[in-house]
Amino acid sequence: MQRTAKHNQFIALRAEGVSFDKIARKLKVGKQTLIQWSKYYEDDIKALQFEAFIEIKEAYKHNQKARYETLLKQLQKFDEAILSADVASTSIKDLFTIKTNLEYQIEKMEKALKADTNITQSDEYGFKEKLYLKLNEI
Repeated sequence: MQRTAKHNQFIALRAEGVSFDKIARKLKVGKQTLIQWSKYYEDDIKALQFEAFIEIKEAYKHNQKARYETLLKQLQKFDEAILSADVASTSIKDLFTIKTNLEYQIEKMEKALKADTNITQSDEYGFKEKLYLKLNEI
């Protein structure tokens, strides 16, 4: 089947999750034809969806890095505030509560981040295990 501009539009719209009904109205093509195209161009649709998810994942990685940095900066501010706080005031309890919460969030992020060390270890039974380095182990 020769791929036309309509086919390309269809593939893009299906990859975005647009319904057959909406695509049929927009492209002025019968729904049954679109279902056939969907089967024929299934790999192309999935490839576009995959590319979109890669972009989202890359954006999330950047956001996760920025969030981690922000949490560490906030934790540093709370440490400074706790050190300079008047011990007689009751607000220090709130500062420790917030600090504990920040530490928990940082620990949770650090546990999730790991890197392959490219080292494989074997036990006495011959079972091999890849070793990973976790951020919270540094």
